[in-house]
Amino acid sequence: MYANRATWLATPSAALSVYLMSAAALAAEGKTAEDWFRDGMEAMQGGKLPDAAQAFQFCVQAKPDLKECWFNLGVVFGRQRDFAREASAYLEAVKLDPAYAKAHFNLAVAFEDLGRQIDALKHYDLAIVAEPAAIDAHLNRAMLLLSMERTDEAIAGFEKCVQLQPENAETYYDLAEAQQIRGHKSQEPERTQWLRRAISTYQMCLAKDPGHHRSWYNIGVIQHKLKDLDAEASAYRKALELKPRYTPALYNLGFALRDKGDRAGAKVAFEAYVAAAGASKQEARFVEAAKKELAKL
Repeated sequence: MYANRATWLATPSAALSVYLMSAAALAAEGKTAEDWFRDGMEAMQGGKLPDAAQAFQFCVQAKPDLKECWFNLGVVFGRQRDFAREASAYLEAVKLDPAYAKAHFNLAVAFEDLGRQIDALKHYDLAIVAEPAAIDAHLNRAMLLLSMERTDEAIAGFEKCVQLQPENAETYYDLAEAQQIRGHKSQEPERTQWLRRAISTYQMCLAKDPGHHRSWYNIGVIQHKLKDLDAEASAYRKALELKPRYTPALYNLGFALRDKGDRAGAKVAFEAYVAAAGASKQEARFVEAAKKELAKL
């Protein structure tokens, strides 16, 4: 499947031929490439995507070396979820300017949408070479590496994000999640070392954003893995202080208190979870599990 896509994308003129107009017809319109570009921008801003695609198509036909027009044509195709033609347009833009950082970035995203992870990684790298401080490229690259199970490389990528934005709580959170995954995949003593490192990073996230309830929740999950029931329950409670109806924390707190022998506390947590989850289809099986625990209590 990917081989067919790669062949097709290698001939973008064929992929983008639907709007081609003869040179004589273009001249008869009396518009320059810049006119078509403005028409395309106006149509895109007005949400008229087919008109925008046609205008940008005429623009690149009139002036094939206008990289910004190729870029915006890619944006339009992306909004139409036509990822193959989106990638074709960005490929033309980066051929014209190999240091065109945002085109490399968008091309990488398009390749991810096409399932072409290696190509996506290549263009995230090229975006970073062109613009070393491009935090979005570093972040997307690290997330892609994590999805590819290249966890150590992903951690290094998230560490770079922290260096670039040391005041951004989310960069610490992303790094901590990667460290947590690394711990889950490790054997002792590395397992415990990575999990404790993740806790420390979640705490750095909380230092930047004290209201980051997901960090407290994940700390609770790690403490469960470390078999520290008191610390686990405490972390879930802190998450719930920040977001009282946070169902994952209510659910896990019920089990943590049950395992601690606090039947009354577990009952309260499970009842609160069932009430908060309501009739959510996504949580149906967890609601059933909570009700079974309540029946036992």
